[in-house]
Amino acid sequence: MNKADRVLILYDRLLRGERIKKRLFMDEFSVGRRSFDRYIEAVRLMLSETFAPHELLYDAADHSYYLSGEKSEKLRGMNVLPLLLLLFDSKAFGESDITSILQGLSANLSSDERSHLRKAAIRMSKDHGPIPSSPSLLKMLWDLNLVIDRQQKIRLFLADGKEIESALPVRLGFADGNIALQAKTEKDAMQEYSLSSIRYFTPL
Repeated sequence: MNKADRVLILYDRLLRGERIKKRLFMDEFSVGRRSFDRYIEAVRLMLSETFAPHELLYDAADHSYYLSGEKSEKLRGMNVLPLLLLLFDSKAFGESDITSILQGLSANLSSDERSHLRKAAIRMSKDHGPIPSSPSLLKMLWDLNLVIDRQQKIRLFLADGKEIESALPVRLGFADGNIALQAKTEKDAMQEYSLSSIRYFTPL
């Protein structure tokens, strides 16, 4: 593999939002410090010549290079903690959903922040009492958001056995601590359905 290939690999990883640590890259491609520095300068030149809306930056805290912009923003524990508080306070999600959300959010944190967040979650769990082992709502929540974006009508199948033959989902929100769907029925009347009351739905 020649220099051009390594520069392109480095550039591609940066564009995908990866943080490049000098020592790890040097070990992976068996190159020296001076070679790596030349690759970095080549990437800076590419960004300049193509008028790219990014700047190659260095983070001294974790000794990594990254591109400025939306993709390179690093998630911090202080950004995740308020979300965790809302999850426990809302009582809308069961244990499996909270665990899944927490794992997804903490995956991009540093090991120290991940450990702190895990301890905070355990403490909040004790403070708020037992979390119900209710069925997961995440997939339904996501699918309902998609049909709202598409302005697509659906048929609702409720937990009490009733069916709503045609409803136009309008918005998702909180009602009495639970996530609820607001939808217009055939008579153009706005109705509200708790997600826990919906078994499933089908697009029309």
